[in-house]
Amino acid sequence: MRPFPLKQLRLAWHDVGTYNKNIEEWPLRGGANGSLRFEIEIKHAANAGLVNALKLLQPIKDKYSGVTYTDLFQLASATAVEEAGGPKIPIKYGKVDVSEPEQCPEEGRLPGKLTVKEEISNSKKKQVW
Repeated sequence: MRPFPLKQLRLAWHDVGTYNKNIEEWPLRGGANGSLRFEIEIKHAANAGLVNALKLLQPIKDKYSGVTYTDLFQLASATAVEEAGGPKIPIKYGKVDVSEPEQCPEEGRLPGKLTVKEEISNSKKKQVW
């Protein structure tokens, strides 16, 4: 078994974790929308180090240009869980990416730089998943 690629899991989590249920309009409400690919968002403090996970996925995106970043981030995360011996996570494809950096969520929707273990622990406390 290959090592569990935590950065791929974290990339997907950070793409989803910006969701704000109090904002009705998409893409302003955030969530799984592929916005992490834009420099303005990947440079948010909470996303420190995720540029490396994004670089690992870019050749796949280049080869399969019809796949959205959103679907690719979620697929990479689900694959990471499965490769680590976890369950197979069903994925529904067809998510829509934001099209420009101005559609990225503002900084501060995610806590500052935490370890993956801290992020998971905090999420469980909030019953996010």
